[in-house]
Formats: sequence, C-alpha cells, structure tokens
Amino acid sequence: MLPKQYADALSGRLSPDMFRPVPSRLLWLPVYGLVAAVSTMAIVDGRLGVPAKLGLAIMIGFAFTGMGILAHEILHGSVVERLWLRRCLGAVCLAPLGIGPAFWTIWHNVHHANTQHPAKDPDTWGSIDRVPPDRTMGILRRFTNARSLLFPFFLATGVTAHAAALLFFTQKQMTRQQRMATLAEFLVLWAFWLALGFWLGWVNFLFFFAIPLLLTNLIVNAIVVTNHFLNPLDETGDPLATSLTVTLHPWIERLLLNFNYHTEHHLFPRMSPKYAPQVARLLKETWPDRYHQMPHGRALLAVWRTPRAYHDRVQLIDTRSHKLYGTLGHGFEADELPPGPRRETPCAS
Repeated sequence: MLPKQYADALSGRLSPDMFRPVPSRLLWLPVYGLVAAVSTMAIVDGRLGVPAKLGLAIMIGFAFTGMGILAHEILHGSVVERLWLRRCLGAVCLAPLGIGPAFWTIWHNVHHANTQHPAKDPDTWGSIDRVPPDRTMGILRRFTNARSLLFPFFLATGVTAHAAALLFFTQKQMTRQQRMATLAEFLVLWAFWLALGFWLGWVNFLFFFAIPLLLTNLIVNAIVVTNHFLNPLDETGDPLATSLTVTLHPWIERLLLNFNYHTEHHLFPRMSPKYAPQVARLLKETWPDRYHQMPHGRALLAVWRTPRAYHDRVQLIDTRSHKLYGTLGHGFEADELPPGPRRETPCAS
C-alpha cells in the first residue's frame, strides 16, 4: 500500500491537532545546551581528574544526542513552521554531529521519498549486484557480514561518517547553489570544532567533543540501524513494509523524544513524534499482519546477527559464507528470535 492509502484509512481516527507543530518541544533545547555548556566549562577548568571528565563527557554525549533527535523533528517541520527558523534551530542542534541543515534536508528528503529503494535510497546498502548511492556503504558491507566484529565501530561512527561520505559522493547530483551551501556548512562546522580544540586544548577537546561525538553516534545509530536494516527492499514506498518500530522502556522513549517510532514517522513525517504512540496503536489494530514492531534489544541483536547486503529484494546475503537470511515478513517475523542463515546460495563454493 502507498502512504496515502494508509493515511486516508486513518484520517477519521486522528485529530487535526496532531498534524500541527508542537513548539513546546523546543523547551528541551536550553536543557541540552546548558548541560553541554556547563560540562564543557568544568572540563576546561582543569581541576577535575580523568574519571570526572569522562563522566561529564558522557553527559555531553547524551545532550548532543538529544539535540540531534530534536533537529530531526525541527527540520521535518513538526516543531515550528517558519522555514528560516527551522533552518537556524536545525543548524544549532545538528552542529555537534558536524552536519549542516541544508545537506541534512537534501539527504533525508531523498531517503523519505525512496525508502528502501535499491538504487535511490541513500541509506540502504543495496543489492549484491548493485552499488548503493553511498559508495562507502558498498565497501563497508563487505566487512559487515553476520556477527561482524566491526559492528560496534560502525555504531560509534556511522552517522557522522556516513553523512560526510555521502556529502562528497553526491556533489555531482546537486545544483551549484546546493554544492556551495552544503560544502560551506561542512567546512564552517568542522573549522569551528577544530578551532575550539586549538583554543581550549586538545586533551580537553577529547572530553568535550570527541568522546561525546562517539557516544552520540552510538546511541543514535543503535536505533537508526533497526529502522530499515531488517526490512525488505521495496520500490513502492510502503512504510509498513519498509520500516520497523522498536520499543524501549517508557522513560527512555520519553527521553529520546519517541525517536524509536519509525514506521509512524515514515507514514506521517510532519507529525510530532509526541503523538507516535497513538498512531502505533491504530496501526497495530488496523493492520496487525503488516505492522512490524520489536523490542529494541532483540532488533539490535538481529541486525548484528545478519549481513547487510541484499541477495534479492527480500533476502540478505553473507558475502563470505554465501548464506541467505530472511527479512521481516519474508522468513523472519518480529515475534521471533533473531534469524539464522536459511540456506546456501547457488553460487556458494
């Protein structure tokens, strides 16, 4: 089904207020900013030992994570309506990840318009016979087979590294104005962080930026990798077939601003995630055989236990062993344990 068909079927059961921006979400921004600023000042002060600085680095990492998730909401238009304000707030919130709002908008809009499309989605790993839009993912998938030891490294660097690689690999597809804007953002952001490191000291830089950045990537990626990586490839844009919602402890979901409700987000990208749990209940009631939801821990384990390259539209393949793995709805169900290999491909040696 197309997103519009789902939306039309649910239209009479959703309040119009749920589609309006929720500016109160911005109240999180000064909280995150204060935590990061105060922690940085304490690190730079020089009177703390390494354990205390590491504790503050973790606090900054959680603040950066919250800012990145809030940026996602802001740039989708679910917090404020004015475009200039969305871009300004988005720039502030994305700055810790080294990503500019102009590039994020281009990247994320393409992803939403082509979710799990084997040739067009910049966030898919592509099929075994097709190089994905981001060539780095084509290279990485050779090393991210089932139970790859590189998985923790991928989680700790994935968002920032993928964004940087995709920025340079997609320059030819951009207009001249887009190239100038995205490259300017990239250079200004990283010049700012490096200048701050030079000014405040490189040891301090490790604690107020480098470690927090790794932690932010780790937390965000721990959810992001479950969004689509267990789903089949698709060219129709069916959000229930191509997306997965994961569940966490209710308090963690609140702290992460309901970022884990991903199917709901793909169905209504401009709706505030504040209302995502209500949409989730309706989806489960209306399409229980199509809607996919899993506990986060199980989904993350399933991602680790499966390879990332697609053999065909509905099967993943381990490029070392040539074993095939099912995807959600195609040999793997959300209420099962993480899938194991199904069989060898004909090309196995």
